[in-house]
Formats: sequence, C-alpha cells, structure tokens
Amino acid sequence: MPHTLTPHIDVRNLDKTYKNKSVLKKVCLDFFEGELTAVIGRSGCGKSTLLKCLNGLERIDSGSIRVGNVFLDRNADQKHEERTSALRRNFGMVFQGFNLFPHLTILENLIKAPMVVKKLRRSEASAIAIPLLEKVGLLSHIDYYPSQLSGGQQQRAAIARALAMAPKVMLYDEPTSALDPWLSDEVFAVMRQIAAERMTQIVVTHELRFVREFADKVIFIEDGEVVEIGSPTELFEAPQDERTRRFLKR
Repeated sequence: MPHTLTPHIDVRNLDKTYKNKSVLKKVCLDFFEGELTAVIGRSGCGKSTLLKCLNGLERIDSGSIRVGNVFLDRNADQKHEERTSALRRNFGMVFQGFNLFPHLTILENLIKAPMVVKKLRRSEASAIAIPLLEKVGLLSHIDYYPSQLSGGQQQRAAIARALAMAPKVMLYDEPTSALDPWLSDEVFAVMRQIAAERMTQIVVTHELRFVREFADKVIFIEDGEVVEIGSPTELFEAPQDERTRRFLKR
C-alpha cells in the first residue's frame, strides 16, 4: 500500500528491561499512516511490551518514540510524564481481555471516557457512540450488558469504545486469542473496515491466516529484537532470516 514519505510513528533505539532481563533491544521501526501492521513472534518475545511502550503504558529505558508532532526521547532532558500523556492520547488500545465495565450497558461503556476525559455532555458522547456501535454491528445491542454478549461481540464493543476517543492509531494485543475462529472473523471484519478508512493499525497476533491475507506489513520479533520486516508475501513466501523461517515452520 502506498504511504507518505514521513512515518506516522517512528521508533528509534528503544530499550526496555524487566528485572535485569532485556525485553526490547535497540528497536527501530517506522509505521506509516493508513497501514495495518502485524507484529508476530513467539510468546514472550516482546510483542506486547512494544505496544505498551508505544502508548506509554510502559516507561521506556532508552530511545525515542515520535507520533505526529509528539516526540518522547528518554535520553533527553524532557518532562517525561507530560510527553507520555500526550503520546498516549494518540492511541486506542484493545486488549486480549475485553475489559468492558460489567455494570454498564454497551452504550454506557462507550460514552464514559469521552464524558470523563473530554468533559462531553451525555448527548454529545452518545452522538459519537451510536454511529460506532452501528459500524461494529452492535446498534441493536445498545442496552445490553457485557455478560449478555458473545465474546466476539464484546471485543467489537471494545474496539468501538477505543474508537470513541478518536485515536489516530489503533493498537490490538492478541484481540482474538480468547475467541473461536468464527468469532475471530467477526473482529477481523471490523479491523478490515477500519483499515479501509485509512486508520493506522498495529496488531500483535498469532493468527497468521489474518496476517497473510490482510496485513500491509509484517514485523517478526524474536528475543526482543526486530529480525525481519516485509510484506506478507515477502515474509511468508521468501523469508530472509533463518529465525523467521524456523518460526513459520513451527
């Protein structure tokens, strides 16, 4: 897919360590506007940590992240909390668990953050939420509680809730890991629709069928290092690194 010359997100020399264990090592990546990027690799390789570093849920140890005009450089003398907060506002995040508020209806789940964070009136927040529920196929379930929905419906509601905050980038951490293939396809259909609207999306997933068919770019990570980057055709049909070939065979 063609993209702008300037990356929407650029990551340079990002390091992250947990308890003296290096989880991410000198990671350098570019993400372009409108791309759907898949991040693949074995469990524990650093994929989820990368997402959490991008949106400020994890504090990076060194390196830099730029999203649009927001620049966070861990090695510079900056007000890191302010920069991290500004960074986080660019992202919507969808987790493995659906993380919906069980005591709120689906509509109330969507309008809560815009009302609390953006100080919108209920009518204003609802005007944002209702079209999003229609987009993900849940308008008829607007007054349902999460426990009344299937797993696929809950994850679609979680995507709508993230979109309600008008992020520039959507991040997904194994969004279908708890779902069977039929329900997974419901979630992937929503992601494809968002991709058609040219929103930047980054998904950590083990669903290689989805990656092969719908990703614009694939990043393979092993032991905290970026091993290989390419299109699905390049990585699946002609991987250049032996570690990539070994992973795909397994």
